[in-house]
Amino acid sequence: RIMPLPVVAFAGMTHLGLVSATAIASAGFETVCFDQDAGLIGRLKMGDLPVVEPDLPELLRSNGDRQKFTSSVGDIGRCDVVYVAPDISTDDEGRSDTSALTALINLVVPAMRPEAVLVVLSQVEPGFTRALSAPAPERRYYQVETLVFGRAVERATKPERYIVGCADPSRPLDARLKTVLDAFNCPILPMRYESAELAKISINCCLVASVSVANTLAELCE
Repeated sequence: RIMPLPVVAFAGMTHLGLVSATAIASAGFETVCFDQDAGLIGRLKMGDLPVVEPDLPELLRSNGDRQKFTSSVGDIGRCDVVYVAPDISTDDEGRSDTSALTALINLVVPAMRPEAVLVVLSQVEPGFTRALSAPAPERRYYQVETLVFGRAVERATKPERYIVGCADPSRPLDARLKTVLDAFNCPILPMRYESAELAKISINCCLVASVSVANTLAELCE
């Protein structure tokens, strides 16, 4: 018997959540996009996007009814896989503030079905995902995102790999999450929560280094 596709939710409709949700919906999954800001949800329903990304408006329109926007957290209750994906703010010293992410998780988890899976997509410090009190570790994951401003749609719809943090990477991924990731036909690399969280930071360090080297060489050339 063919099993129905899992229903996917995204909480937090900033750049990361909006682009990622639109990419998942484009792969054929019913996707529920939640944000507490009713005004923002109203804008999104009208196609008035808060971020500028090439091809994002067209992809969103092509998703049609598969992608639904809501400001009611109760709508998450019918979803199988729930991503929590607000952008994380940093101060002038480069310190991240995850308080909004924690508050959103505390709002979303009680609304989830008992058997649903939580996936943290925002950048966090190593140890964040393991320290969460719920849901149970076997239904809790951290997924590394590698979006780039200006190329976010391309990165979200054509990933070269998925890095997934797990409580026990020797165990198979939850079948519903694996169904979502398998739709993008790329390798899936399971590892411990902390390794995945550190991998995201490492990717950013490499990006910063490449930009710094390019700028230095440009100055030398001038």
